[in-house]
Amino acid sequence: MSKKKKSNKNSKERVQKKQAEARARRMKSLTIGTLITLALIAGIYFLVSSGSSEPAVDRVKESVFAYGEQPVTGNPDAKVKIVEFGDYKCPACGHFATQIFPQLKKDFLDTEKAGFYFINNPLLGPDSVTAAIAGEAVYQQDPDSFWDFFRQVYENQGSEQEKWATPDFLTGIAKKVNPDLDDKKLKKDIEDSVYVNKVNKDRQIAEKANVTSVPRIFINGREIPSDKTFDYPYIKKIIEEEYKQGK
Repeated sequence: MSKKKKSNKNSKERVQKKQAEARARRMKSLTIGTLITLALIAGIYFLVSSGSSEPAVDRVKESVFAYGEQPVTGNPDAKVKIVEFGDYKCPACGHFATQIFPQLKKDFLDTEKAGFYFINNPLLGPDSVTAAIAGEAVYQQDPDSFWDFFRQVYENQGSEQEKWATPDFLTGIAKKVNPDLDDKKLKKDIEDSVYVNKVNKDRQIAEKANVTSVPRIFINGREIPSDKTFDYPYIKKIIEEEYKQGK
């Protein structure tokens, strides 16, 4: 082979080598660029999805509520369990009982989609405790009469500044609800604070659930914010979410 041909061949090989190296560099740059772009997209997606997602739901452990020991209406076997901590003398509790509870009853209790539990948390004075004891006494005599008693006490609620929740008044409400109740025993049970230990146990449950005001509402251990207590559309939305998750 002549020197000229050999030189041309070497020159051609050098050009081809440089072209191959250039292609390799371009491919490497493209690969790195693609990875960076994908990483940026993933990062943006994470930030957007994190910012738009609901925060983790805090729940009170449901065993705290001792469901089996509480008055319940609706379906006790339902996957959705609604708990109210209340005080019979509390005006806000009265508002919940007369305005929000009937809507819950219609939409979720009568349809057996949920069970509703009431736990005493008497905070407004000695006769708050008296009323709570009366509720327990009615429940012990006839569980079915409890919820009518619950409703009637709130509908006939006096001022929180007055001592209206007396044994006579509460016995009269109970007798109106169910004439077959033993009113003499009921009045004595109230006067003798027969069920005060049950009321105190409810108070301990309230402490464990970090309840410091009334009414407080929990749905499957999920606390309804205090500023949403009377927002029925919000409460309904939470119940429906829990119902779907439990199906």
